[in-house]
Amino acid sequence: MPFIALTNNQTSLSPKQLMVICFGNAVAYFDFLIYLFMADIISATFFPTHENPVLAKLQAFSLFSAGYLTRPIGALLIGRYADVSGRKPALLMSLLCIAITTLITASLPTYAQVGMLAPILFFVARLFQGMAFGAHTPLGWVYIAEHVPKSNLATYLSFVTASFMFGQLGANLLFEALTTTYTQEQLIDSGWRIPFVWGAMLSFVAVMLWNVLDETPIFSCQQVAKKYVPKLAEIGFNFRRFNAIFLALVLTFIISSLSMVIALLLPELILMRFSVDESMLSFSNNLGLLFLMIGCVFFGLIADKSSTGKALMMGSFALIIQALAFYYHLENSAGSFILLMYAILGFCAGIMSLGSVILVQLFPTEVRVIAVGLTYNCTYAVIGTALPFGLAYATNMISFSPALYLTFVGLVSFIIGLYIFRLPKFRDLDASLKL
Repeated sequence: MPFIALTNNQTSLSPKQLMVICFGNAVAYFDFLIYLFMADIISATFFPTHENPVLAKLQAFSLFSAGYLTRPIGALLIGRYADVSGRKPALLMSLLCIAITTLITASLPTYAQVGMLAPILFFVARLFQGMAFGAHTPLGWVYIAEHVPKSNLATYLSFVTASFMFGQLGANLLFEALTTTYTQEQLIDSGWRIPFVWGAMLSFVAVMLWNVLDETPIFSCQQVAKKYVPKLAEIGFNFRRFNAIFLALVLTFIISSLSMVIALLLPELILMRFSVDESMLSFSNNLGLLFLMIGCVFFGLIADKSSTGKALMMGSFALIIQALAFYYHLENSAGSFILLMYAILGFCAGIMSLGSVILVQLFPTEVRVIAVGLTYNCTYAVIGTALPFGLAYATNMISFSPALYLTFVGLVSFIIGLYIFRLPKFRDLDASLKL
């Protein structure tokens, strides 16, 4: 049987606690993504203006990538703390670190004020923010999973995954409002601080709401039983059993690919090869995010009503068809139905919420956060760093490269769904990380 032990029809999670977790996730993702939307402004603010602008932008994106690369460190350190001391204090630690680093970023001096010290300070703040965010994502999933019965696990976790997309939608809308309200010069002068200030304030609100949460029943039972907590060296020994680890890496590949391509990269990739009205494309992207959130909840409900494997196979097949149809439409209709096509594509990408449902069931309580966090963030670090450049290069060569990539992701997801469907109790997976 799976490691998630609550099998009755009762949940110890209140609606208020679910809302606090979802709000914290949305704010954390908002804070993490602000920099991506402000990359051009940050480049002009924190790097010498006399340098090659392309080089400056590459430097700016390298700072953004640094946030991805330090996420595994946060997953290791805060994840270990969560497995030893509890999910609730670890959530406070990650939220507080995100809030402080975002506030520090909003207060940093520019290159014009302190020279090369400015990008160095920004780099350090970004490193710590990435570490905190790396722990926060798996913590949110695990916290919810350890509060609810398995019969409702997919539904609850789908709301958590959807909350990340809500944070991105908020970042999209704020950036559009800023670029409409302020000129480029005003944004470079001081306007770039506004989204960071907003992010910091919302993060501190999330910190203040932390008291609503309580420790998870599963972790509390483990503490009462005084169950042995393995040392890091022993965790490494168990990680040599690759069954659960490999599946976790593949699931993260699916989650990261769908969230990055459809939610972040697709508008720029479309503009590289197709003539589509930018304002319409921006609105389509926001609509796609909204339907992605709806899709997350839809597939979560389907998974609880039937099975996770069936829901994943069904959604994967729909994703493949829609990805190909989306680019066929771009090639032959010049984006005439971009709103409808983007909305359907976003809805199909909602299958990514099922990844977390499987992830949290792969590892036992005593190493759940660190195991989920490390596998998730290590994979995301690679995908988050390499995919934007790789897919942009491929799109320059072949216009429908994003459709081919999404088709590949859909095929991988379908295979995983079939595998899970044939192992509905995860009985083989449970043997992969025995302590």
